[in-house]
Amino acid sequence: MLNIGKENHKRFKPDLAPLIDVVFLLLIFYMLTFAIPGQGIDIKLPLGSTSMPQIDKPLSIEMLSTNEFIVGEKKTDLKGLEGLLRIEIGKKTLKTVLIEANEKTKYENFALVLDLARLAGAKSFSLIM
Repeated sequence: MLNIGKENHKRFKPDLAPLIDVVFLLLIFYMLTFAIPGQGIDIKLPLGSTSMPQIDKPLSIEMLSTNEFIVGEKKTDLKGLEGLLRIEIGKKTLKTVLIEANEKTKYENFALVLDLARLAGAKSFSLIM
């Protein structure tokens, strides 16, 4: 018969030395990778500027139903439209004009704006309805 008893049974005791080694390695790893304020090199970077030239935006002409026009950000009527178009298109390197009209805009006003813009130096047009 087998003799099983408490006196012959040995208790299991895990070896803690490898566990302590792993804990210390993790502690060292986190200490070396943790960013401490004030650690590092102070660098003064120059202010950014674009190296690419800025593209000139097209001139927008908004046609209002009251025979008034908004050229860029300036409001005018039929009398001052031609002079304002010459000034504004003359400032632009890109001679593109955006004409924005609504359903109440008269066709004769649309044709007039198109002709005046072409006489003022506009090369291409985009229509927004």
